[in-house]
Amino acid sequence: MTQQTWTPEGRRPVVLAGGSQFVQDQVARACAAAGVAPHFAVDLARALPLEPAVLLLGADQAAGGLPGHRDVIVVGAADDETRAWAAAANLASSRVVILPQGAGWLAEHLGRRLNPAASGTVVGFLGAAGGAGVSTFAFWCARHAAGRGTSTLLVDGHPLGGGLDLALGIEERPGVRWGDLRDLRGTLNAEQLVAALPSDGRLAVLSHAAHSEGSGPHPGHGMESAGAVLDAARGAFDLSVVDLGSAGSAGIQSLVPLCDQLVLLVPSRPRSAVAVTRILEAYSPLPTTVVLRGPVLDGLDAWLVADLAGRAGPLPYLPFVRGSSAAEAGGRALDFPLPRRARKLVESVVAGLEKAG
Repeated sequence: MTQQTWTPEGRRPVVLAGGSQFVQDQVARACAAAGVAPHFAVDLARALPLEPAVLLLGADQAAGGLPGHRDVIVVGAADDETRAWAAAANLASSRVVILPQGAGWLAEHLGRRLNPAASGTVVGFLGAAGGAGVSTFAFWCARHAAGRGTSTLLVDGHPLGGGLDLALGIEERPGVRWGDLRDLRGTLNAEQLVAALPSDGRLAVLSHAAHSEGSGPHPGHGMESAGAVLDAARGAFDLSVVDLGSAGSAGIQSLVPLCDQLVLLVPSRPRSAVAVTRILEAYSPLPTTVVLRGPVLDGLDAWLVADLAGRAGPLPYLPFVRGSSAAEAGGRALDFPLPRRARKLVESVVAGLEKAG
C-alpha cells in the first residue's frame, strides 16, 4: 500500500510506522472510513521526517519515547494485545488501539482529528514557574468563553493539586471527577461526558476530587485516561481549557501532547523570564500565546520579556488582581468580578484562541 496524502501545510496527515500486514489492512480501512489516505513507513526513522499529524505505531516500533510529538497511537492486533500495551507504557503520550475491535474508534478519532471544523479546540494553560496563577487565569478564560455562549470544559490537570473544584466552590456538586475515570479504557461517549460532569451554565468542570477518592494509592489519579477523555471533550465542547500548572508539574508530559494550543503565563521574575525560551523550545510544535503576569519588576517589562521569548512587540499583560486569591481560598472564584484591565486581557486571549482554533 503506497497511498499518499499531503495536507495543505505539506504534512502527511496519517502515518503508520511498522505493523503487520493485518494491522496495515485494518488501518487502511479505518482511514478510508474517516476520509483520509494513510502513508505506510517501514519504521519510525522513516515515519518521523514525514511530519504526520497523527502517528500510528506498530507495537514493534514503540520501544522509546517521542518527546514533542502531539498525537501518537500504538496499534496492535488482538493476538498481540499484551505487547501493544507494554510498548505504549514507554511513551508518555500514547494511546492504544487493538484491531479489529478498535477500528471504529480509530476511524472516528481520525475524522475528528483531521477535520477541525467538526471538533472542539483543546488549549493548555501553563506557567513558566510555580505560583504564576495559571489555575486562576485558566478559569477566568474558561468562564469568559462560557459566558459568551461557547460550550466550555475546564480541566484540572493537577493530580496532586487538591482539586480545582474546591476553589470554585463546587466540590459538593454531583458529577464525575478524574478518579471516577481511572479504569476507563477505549472510548468515552461525548454526550455521556457532558451529562456526567458538574457544571455552572455552559461551563463544565473536570476536577480532581477535593476529598479522598478511595482507600488505595492511585498514582495516576485517572490521568491515564486523559487521551480518551479529551477525545470525547473535542466532540462535546467548543473549547476545552486544561490547567496544566507549572512547567514542572506532575503529569504534564501526558497532557501537553493532547493540546492544540498553549497559553504560557510568565511571572515578571528573573528565573521565569529566562525559562521562557527553553519552555517554548520544549513545546515548539504547539502554537503558544505568551502572557506576562504582574506585578512587573524593574527591567522585566512586557517589552523585555517579549524580546527574551523571541516575540515582536510587548507581550499581553495580566496585572495583579487584588482579592482573587482570597476568593479562591473561600471557594468564591465563580462569583469573583474581574477589574476592567484584567477583563480586557482575558477577552483578548479568548478571542485569539477561538480565532486560531
